[in-house]
Amino acid sequence: MRNFKKILCVVLSVLMIGSCMGIAVSADEADELIGTTGSFNMINFNVAGLPIPASETEDGRDAYADTLQIGAKLNAMNYDIVALQEDFNYDIYLRELMTNYVNRESWSGGIGERHQTDHAGGVPLGDGLNIFSTFAQYNEYRIRWEESAGVLDDGSDALTNKGFVVITIKLAEGRYVDIYDIHADAYGGIASVNARKAQYTQLAEYIKKHSVYDEVTGTYDHAVIVTGDFNSSICTEDSDGDPYLISKLLEPAHLNDAWAVKQISEITENPEDYSAYYTYAKETDLSYSETQGHYDSVERICYADGNGIDLTCDTFGYLQITEDLTNRPLSDHCAAEATFTYKIIEKVQDSSHDHDKETVKADKGLLLKFIEYIASIFTAIGKLIADLGKGITF
Repeated sequence: MRNFKKILCVVLSVLMIGSCMGIAVSADEADELIGTTGSFNMINFNVAGLPIPASETEDGRDAYADTLQIGAKLNAMNYDIVALQEDFNYDIYLRELMTNYVNRESWSGGIGERHQTDHAGGVPLGDGLNIFSTFAQYNEYRIRWEESAGVLDDGSDALTNKGFVVITIKLAEGRYVDIYDIHADAYGGIASVNARKAQYTQLAEYIKKHSVYDEVTGTYDHAVIVTGDFNSSICTEDSDGDPYLISKLLEPAHLNDAWAVKQISEITENPEDYSAYYTYAKETDLSYSETQGHYDSVERICYADGNGIDLTCDTFGYLQITEDLTNRPLSDHCAAEATFTYKIIEKVQDSSHDHDKETVKADKGLLLKFIEYIASIFTAIGKLIADLGKGITF
């Protein structure tokens, strides 16, 4: 019995030493990361993929043919992150051409590493939002706006599943970035403006919860990038004169706006002084056609540092993606592009959260997608009936 106890003690001691050595090695590996840097680039583009026949458009635009060109061009540009909006019924054709972002199969035959989000479906089922990346993607979530405006007017936003999609990518061991791709309500009527304000508030609250913002340290657990079609510029106001992109999203979610950050140094030394920049942008008094794609536009890229990640926007700009022969724009939107540098720094808070798990989401399957499609159709019909009923009096 004594010999057994001695043997047991020796075994336990060895295990404890091995465990401590393992911890030490992990700590050393983490320390080795600190100070290292890297970079990535990204593009955000509303591809105008609504299934509208060319005969029904003012300029005779063929959305299917243009989608093929867009897919080929985006693949050739080879950005690390590609965020799209209005990627609806022609997604399958665009996806086939974006060969730089192919999901990788696991040894068991399933998808083991994702580089593209699942397609949510065409109109009216889908939200038109997709993210492609050279980084492996984890933890895909799609959230629909709680408020929207317009059934037969104001852009008919209430008939679509607009909202946002969020994924996670890993820059280094234990260092993550949450990427949000959004499409806010369009049009400038009171109902649409109020819906957009509510959407910004919903998004800000979701970001702070999902990406885990710590009020004490003032840091997100994951670095954050929010991009998409915001349908607002910095100087867009509501009826009370409030620049609500700033007050409802950028400030409460502690986000930097890439375009403002790159321009604001000309106005103030404080990059967080949005009030000074807002005044500057407002006083330029440019028309929408002048600002679109060249100045402050509705396509935006916003960001925030994360726990252990110092994120810097190096460049930001707008570009128009055109057909080669005629130089005709392939979408009614310009694209926004940016380059980022990141630096691995020491963590300032605990990061043992559920969303750190690198979970690859399983495909929903045809049956669930069909059920969601039918439910979406009935929802659209219900909203249409309700909207028509507003004008009926007895």
